[in-house]
Amino acid sequence: MSILAAVDGTTEADPVVETAFDLASAYDTELHVLHCVTQSEFEERKATVERVGSIDGYSKSQRADAAANVANEVVVNTFDDADFNCISTLGRVGDPVSEITAVADEVAAQYLVIGGRERSPAGKAVFGSTTQAVLFEADCPVVTVIDDTE
Repeated sequence: MSILAAVDGTTEADPVVETAFDLASAYDTELHVLHCVTQSEFEERKATVERVGSIDGYSKSQRADAAANVANEVVVNTFDDADFNCISTLGRVGDPVSEITAVADEVAAQYLVIGGRERSPAGKAVFGSTTQAVLFEADCPVVTVIDDTE
């Protein structure tokens, strides 16, 4: 069993990772932090990075590694000093909902932790389309973290 945190790629301290870390600590289990981007988002980011040598394309594992680097930045920026031995960072390129739920199955996630957008004036959580779809499609319990600090 493990805990999976799906992050959106912001490199600031992330309450999703903090909540997932707390769960992993409470259950004494491994924490996986996943960043997933669509193929088009990956292509846009790739275009902004200076290319070295004559690399014509990226393999599937190289694309996943690039997305995992973003997850790693989120983890580093979330914690000043933490036991990173229990944290692994993962990356996927593809449909976020499919990739998040597939990785949750792969790592046998006990809980999946994702972010919601904000709270409405009526106090109800507002979910993005990805969060809502993951809530419906995940085979494990989903913890949704709403960041009202913005």
